[in-house]
Amino acid sequence: MPGWFKRATGSHEGDQPRLAKDATLDSLRYVVLDTELTSLDHRTNRMLSIGAIAMQGPSIQLGTQFYRVVNPHVPIPAESVVIHKLRSEDVVGGEQPEKCLDDLRQFIAGAVLVGHCVGIDLKILAKEMSETGHKLSNPAVDTARVHHWILRHGPYSEDLSVQLENLDLATLAKFYNLDVQGAHHALSDAFLTARVWQKMLHTLQQNGVTDLKKLLRIGGAHG
Repeated sequence: MPGWFKRATGSHEGDQPRLAKDATLDSLRYVVLDTELTSLDHRTNRMLSIGAIAMQGPSIQLGTQFYRVVNPHVPIPAESVVIHKLRSEDVVGGEQPEKCLDDLRQFIAGAVLVGHCVGIDLKILAKEMSETGHKLSNPAVDTARVHHWILRHGPYSEDLSVQLENLDLATLAKFYNLDVQGAHHALSDAFLTARVWQKMLHTLQQNGVTDLKKLLRIGGAHG
């Protein structure tokens, strides 16, 4: 378990506020998240764990974290266990999906969601929430899309076409000179994505992307 891991702290009650499209990037609250799933088959998969870290503007708030292991009430395929290391016996005592999602909704209230290829996470969250009669309404940003935009608006490189194709999280971490630890642990991946996002925020503002409206235009994501 990462040394900086803490049980989720803080809650953010209330209805989802509408964020102003002209809000500056530094003024926004972000929640950077990642999920681990039973499989990538969206027709049958279930959520196994979710990790999230809050940011205020470019500041990562290590004391404001969220991590849950969820009991999906379905078998976990062996090929998936190899990736995320979560076995059926590891999740049998996990939290019930309804309780996890209720806590998550409070944690992400008023935040812009950020994730790497976050459409996958949004899709599973929407699917799980639909069973409890809720929906996910936060604006969301995909770091893969944002990085693609940054590359296209940066200095020319002879291998640009290759860079535009290689958008996995480990490649982005290397691009931004960040070390990778604990891959495929939801909270570890959320923390790494938060560090990538911290670097991206600086680059975006240097390139004239200074408010939420412009950000969603270049990197907005949907489940």
